[in-house]
Amino acid sequence: MATWRSAGIVAVLLALAAASGSLGVQLATQVLVLWCFGLSYQLLFGRTGMLSFGHAVSFGLAAFGTAHAVRALGGVPVYELLPLAGAAVGLACGVVLGYPVTRRSGIAFAMVTLGLGELVAACFLMFPGFFGGEAGVTLQRTRVPSLLGLDYGRGVTQLLLTAAWTAAVLLGVRWLSRTPFGLATLAVRENAQRIEYLGFRTATVRWVSMLVASALAGVAGALSALAYEIVTVDAVSLHMSANVLLMTVIGGLGSLWGPLVGAIFLTVMQSVVSDWTRAWLFYYGFVFVVLVWLAPEGITGLWQAARRQRPALRRVAIALVFALLLVVFIETAYQLALGEPTRLPGWQHLGPGALKGLLWASGLAVALLLARGLRRSNDTQAIA
Repeated sequence: MATWRSAGIVAVLLALAAASGSLGVQLATQVLVLWCFGLSYQLLFGRTGMLSFGHAVSFGLAAFGTAHAVRALGGVPVYELLPLAGAAVGLACGVVLGYPVTRRSGIAFAMVTLGLGELVAACFLMFPGFFGGEAGVTLQRTRVPSLLGLDYGRGVTQLLLTAAWTAAVLLGVRWLSRTPFGLATLAVRENAQRIEYLGFRTATVRWVSMLVASALAGVAGALSALAYEIVTVDAVSLHMSANVLLMTVIGGLGSLWGPLVGAIFLTVMQSVVSDWTRAWLFYYGFVFVVLVWLAPEGITGLWQAARRQRPALRRVAIALVFALLLVVFIETAYQLALGEPTRLPGWQHLGPGALKGLLWASGLAVALLLARGLRRSNDTQAIA
């Protein structure tokens, strides 16, 4: 029942985005692409426990492959099936790169994926025919006719296609999590040594998990290429791999809706908060650190805990006061350092002396609240 209720809420939000104009359609499409990408990473990291710093390789190479497929298939009515090309490229990445990488786990796996990601990103100048050099590869999605006779020159139509493929990925991941293989991935994450004793080959489970995750990341990469009609080296960069890690952890690794929450959070930060302040990356990173420290289950986990037991109003009030003081401290620091007035009401009229006093006062209050939270967290862990 809760799943259907959440799906209904998502459908209503999509309808509102489609009716709100081009900006709403663009933001909704970006959220769906990131959600699809996050679902693939959740399968790899959340279920199998494989921390990858190179997951963008499958995403980016699939995006480039889709761009070249659009150029090659001009006039062939297969537009709705183009994400399958991305899935094929992603699967090929999993086959070629995943087999040797998944022979190891833990820190070794993370470091190797980091190196592979940087290796692939460095190839964009070596193979300009495929990567398009610094300018990337552009495409025109209307060159490939629709199998259903739809006009994908309109953003709303592309949004619906992205939503359909994301829903298919969501249902696929949900089904996979209930299969014996899905249970095996959880077992490998929790206690790989015991699973080895029971006769399972944990390296094979990790490899198959990476194959599926890479294919799903390829679908997301194809949807990204079709939505933006340009693919650059950023698609395979460490920045993209870090983004999918951060947004998945922020949203919550324990729920299929976690990547959606993280995708919304990242999109709001990149497209809304970044217009309001230059410190948006600080807030993004700070939220990630606080959640890992205090709530590893992410935003969805916090929501579920709050539904089971309402948090005390005093704790909510302290959290809101802390957030307000942190914003005042950061924005004041940026205004003093850069000489640019912030958008906080009345701040542009404050002189340097008043700003410095406000900076020290808010900074001291933030430090005291952080120390209080750290002490309480240590006390809770000691009791446990």
